[in-house]
Amino acid sequence: MGAEVPRMTVHLLDVQGLSKTFPLKGGRFIRAVDGVSFTQAQGETIGIVGESGCGKSTLGRLILRLIEPTAGDVRFRGKDITLLPADAMRAMRRHMQMIFQDPYASLDPRMRVGDLIEEPLVIHAIGTKAERAQEVARLLDTVGLPTEAARRYPHEFSGGQRQRISIARALALHPELIVADEPVSALDVSIQSQVLNLLMDLKRERGLSYLFISHNLAVVKYVSDTLAVMYLGRIVELGSTESVYADPKHPYTQALLAAIPEPDPDRARDRVPLQGELPSPEHPPTGCPFHPRCPQAMDRCRREVPLPLERGTKGQSHRVACHLYD
Repeated sequence: MGAEVPRMTVHLLDVQGLSKTFPLKGGRFIRAVDGVSFTQAQGETIGIVGESGCGKSTLGRLILRLIEPTAGDVRFRGKDITLLPADAMRAMRRHMQMIFQDPYASLDPRMRVGDLIEEPLVIHAIGTKAERAQEVARLLDTVGLPTEAARRYPHEFSGGQRQRISIARALALHPELIVADEPVSALDVSIQSQVLNLLMDLKRERGLSYLFISHNLAVVKYVSDTLAVMYLGRIVELGSTESVYADPKHPYTQALLAAIPEPDPDRARDRVPLQGELPSPEHPPTGCPFHPRCPQAMDRCRREVPLPLERGTKGQSHRVACHLYD
């Protein structure tokens, strides 16, 4: 008997070399996402963190092909969606949905809530009118809203209730992957935990996978299995959430964690807080993009872009793009 041929693992999501360049006047351009690569397993939540302007939201939209990439590919269950024609991509969207940051802007104020939730089912020709009405009622119940909410308009609800409506709409097609772009940042702090708990419950009940985009590291720590830290369009650190929080390796990750408020005033801090502002993506620094703000920068950092290196321990994957580890 011949040797057994090992099976190739097919990830739910496989992103390789994904980049997006936006042209400007005068032949200039902005590279919003620059060579991002990662994989995601079924049922996994990947948190994507970084300062405003680092490319997090652009990355989320590229993965769903709401905007077209300049380079790279996105494979969903082994199929490269960047190559799909419009009709095939439309069918693929049943499996990939998005929850936007602002529930006040993401819901059409002229449509009743029931019509908003039903609309994806109508677009994909799913069920009869009666069956769709029953599904809308089930979805409203799933997100903790009464059935009679279907007859009302978005402006009649609070911000937290509107985000629940957005979640119900995203669930309508029973997707496998949901990109959640700052889904609680526009909500009162007292409401954020309720919406986060709802998302976690849905993950367990439906086997959902999330790409959870946020600038709030405390929130990401609560919901994520894996953490990707972005800086100026690149992922500079990627590993299990537990590993990254316990042993942050990139100076940028260390600075982000140092900026989290500490409730104990007597607890010592041994990390240097982040100084300066994110450089303009129109005029990125040479070499490592973080070197102008890095307290540990070397001459090499000013010349060479660091490549991702595997620095995990105890069998855990933990990648960091930093010359300190090369």
